[in-house]
Amino acid sequence: MLWTDPQTSPGRGPSKRGVGLQFGPDVTKRFCENNGLEAIIRSHEVRMGGYEVEHDGRCITVFSAPNYCDSTHNKGAFIKIGPDYKLNFTQFDAVAHPNIKPMAYASQGMAGMI
Repeated sequence: MLWTDPQTSPGRGPSKRGVGLQFGPDVTKRFCENNGLEAIIRSHEVRMGGYEVEHDGRCITVFSAPNYCDSTHNKGAFIKIGPDYKLNFTQFDAVAHPNIKPMAYASQGMAGMI
């Protein structure tokens, strides 16, 4: 499932990322049934509201980085799973932070943050 994203149409399709595939609701349903799962909770894809429930509730995307790379104006979200397994979604907005370039830490370690 790494690098794969949900799509609205059935079956599989080429990925908009250029690597991996996209998968439809029928693929999600079959995967969950074959593996005894109620749903897939995934991340690594921006959702403007911080999360999105798709494929008849079987595919949940949660994205916890609000205003991703200081450019997307998305909310962040997280899920708390209650003792009854009910999913409780919490959304939040970005907060002010020091003026550090996005991904600065990735190229030069801590020196890239200065």
